[in-house]
Amino acid sequence: MATISGIATKTASVLGLASIAIEAHDLGKRHSRNCGARASADKFVRDEIGASKLNYPSAKHAASKKFFANCDFTDKLFEIGGRVGGYFLGIGECIKNNIFTVAFSAMGLIAKTKPTKIIALIGMAASLIFDTVLNGTSIFERKDYLDK
Repeated sequence: MATISGIATKTASVLGLASIAIEAHDLGKRHSRNCGARASADKFVRDEIGASKLNYPSAKHAASKKFFANCDFTDKLFEIGGRVGGYFLGIGECIKNNIFTVAFSAMGLIAKTKPTKIIALIGMAASLIFDTVLNGTSIFERKDYLDK
């Protein structure tokens, strides 16, 4: 038979993990856009630098380098690679920043004894409160940039 503490622990654990999953997906999308754009820009700069250098002065080789710099078919592949890598980078960053909430939520999902469930609930609450105070408020942020 399910107890109140068991139901509360499982519910809090699922909600905590769902919250982190939503945040991880959002952060993954943001990093995906940024990394895709950065990969595309870096590829463009590399192509331009490569096209501007010649081993020896040759109009034929200069024209072919310029053609390959402007007609590179791999540009989209670099952008897609940057977007995929950026998405996973964002997910990893979110999990790293919320590691204690993830750990206590997982502990709450697999907990069998009442003391373990209580520790999981207290740990989740403490990590969520700490995260909210540290990142969701400006209490510990420097606000006096004009003062030395």
